[in-house]
Amino acid sequence: MVLDFLPWKKPKARIRNLGGIRYLHFFISFGIVSYFWFILRTRDIFNFSTIAVYWLVAGNIFYYVTGICLAAILKDNRAFCKYVCPVPVLQKLTSRFSLLKISIDENKCTECHLCEKNCPMGIELLKYKNEGKRILSTECIMCSVCQDVCPENAVKLSFGFDYGKGREYLRYRHDEEKNK
Repeated sequence: MVLDFLPWKKPKARIRNLGGIRYLHFFISFGIVSYFWFILRTRDIFNFSTIAVYWLVAGNIFYYVTGICLAAILKDNRAFCKYVCPVPVLQKLTSRFSLLKISIDENKCTECHLCEKNCPMGIELLKYKNEGKRILSTECIMCSVCQDVCPENAVKLSFGFDYGKGREYLRYRHDEEKNK
């Protein structure tokens, strides 16, 4: 939420292949926690309640500094979420099976592209609409910005099961530069 106060509200696009950093970050974080929990916990050399507070403070400082620096460098408030945050690694496993997803009514949509231009995660929403599917991207954070900016009220939250199938349609800087 703190990153939402930064001035870069409308990202131009994502940078292809940087999303893999979150997987590396996840496994490194998991390894460090596992090391402290399984290896060092059995030794009586640490006072874990004090160490836990230090790790909490240091970790939060690291995350905020990293998030703000990435946002400033890439001019994108959600850069940390897109490229570094380890939480989506686990969320991606279950998001495909989510019952609540965004859908676009084909009859109401005029393809003004406001939903896509304002999506903080750079999802190509109209490709899902053109395929007759709900937004199946695991990058969707359900922020409802697309819903709020739609002048035709065509974007809605819908309930259903999609059997976990679907492609990721994301806007990438490389693709946009290539199409110019």
